[in-house]
Amino acid sequence: MANFGEALEAVKAGKKISRSGWNGANQFVIKAGGYKVSEPRVGSDYHRAGITGEFTIAPHLDLKNAQGVMQPGWVPSQGDLFAEDWVIQGE
Repeated sequence: MANFGEALEAVKAGKKISRSGWNGANQFVIKAGGYKVSEPRVGSDYHRAGITGEFTIAPHLDLKNAQGVMQPGWVPSQGDLFAEDWVIQGE
């Protein structure tokens, strides 16, 4: 088990993290983004919004929820920040 600071360092290094106290099975958080896109993919929301040329997708956290949906831009709750039950997957 780890605290949020330890879990954050692990997710920044490319590991999946989760909480043992989460009720939904198979939920986890990953780091996403942190790279440049040379041109928006045709059909993407960026393309439909008229964005052209190179841009950077900033690093952020994404949650795979209990329904199997990836939720971009996950933000930890106060409870998550102070929890000591973080699991670093693959350790």
